[in-house]
Amino acid sequence: MSPLAIVYQDKIIRSVVADRPAMCYPVHQPLALEDICNLLADGAEAKRLLRAKGWGQPGMTVLEIAQLLPCAPQRPARKKKGKR
Repeated sequence: MSPLAIVYQDKIIRSVVADRPAMCYPVHQPLALEDICNLLADGAEAKRLLRAKGWGQPGMTVLEIAQLLPCAPQRPARKKKGKR
C-alpha cells in the first residue's frame, strides 16, 4: 500500500472510531479497506498529475477534470490481408 493509501486508511478508521489510534483498531475486512484506500490514493494522484499537465481548476473533482479531456484519436482501420 502506498503512503497516501495508508493516510486514507487511518482517516477512515479514525472517522469511525475516534477514541483509539487507527493503527490499534482491528479491521474486519482489511483487504476491502486496502482496496478502497488504494482507489482513493490513485484518484488523488491522477488528479494531481492532470492538474500538473494543465487540466482543470483547483477544487474540481477527478470526474470534472476527466470530462474536459478530449477524445483519444482513432487508429486507422487495419487493411485485411488478401490472397496474393
